[in-house]
Amino acid sequence: MTLSRRELLASSAALAATSAAASAASTQEGAEQEPAPSPEEELLEKLQGGWVLRDLDAPDLDDKRRQEKAYMVIGGTFLAIELQLAWGAGDNDEWIDGFFQSGVSRIWLERSKVLVARGLIGAATDEEYGLELEPPGKERRYRLRFSGKNELSLTMEDGPQFFFKRLQNSAAKRKASSPSTEAKDR
Repeated sequence: MTLSRRELLASSAALAATSAAASAASTQEGAEQEPAPSPEEELLEKLQGGWVLRDLDAPDLDDKRRQEKAYMVIGGTFLAIELQLAWGAGDNDEWIDGFFQSGVSRIWLERSKVLVARGLIGAATDEEYGLELEPPGKERRYRLRFSGKNELSLTMEDGPQFFFKRLQNSAAKRKASSPSTEAKDR
């Protein structure tokens, strides 16, 4: 049996279409699907981004005339934080008492919604307000709780509770190469 050129092309096209469909079906059936994320991975994903301290509940720290500021940024499995506390100067006070802590940690979540932060680099003030470098590997543990999508509380095992609010990214975008941007940055 001899096939004409038209019959040969039609047969080849039909064979190619059938092969492609069979290949796609076997790929879908045999394709390795990524496992569903664990609850810890989902929580870590919710933590990503920048956070600003909204309130601090620390029974051991006098809250009279206390001012606090803190920012925390979580990217991947890294956490960077800076915390500053200051107490206002009263009559005849020469300076303001304060506390400072800053550092970068590697983080992970345990099944009990505990965020563990193991320090890579950090510094804090001591009791005499001198700067003290923290040893690498220092661990801090926080019980984690979300209130909605943009509110987060971290409670340390020794008591203080930090209430953070998610920082929103600005809708305005700047081009790094824009001459007008360069002039404004100078």
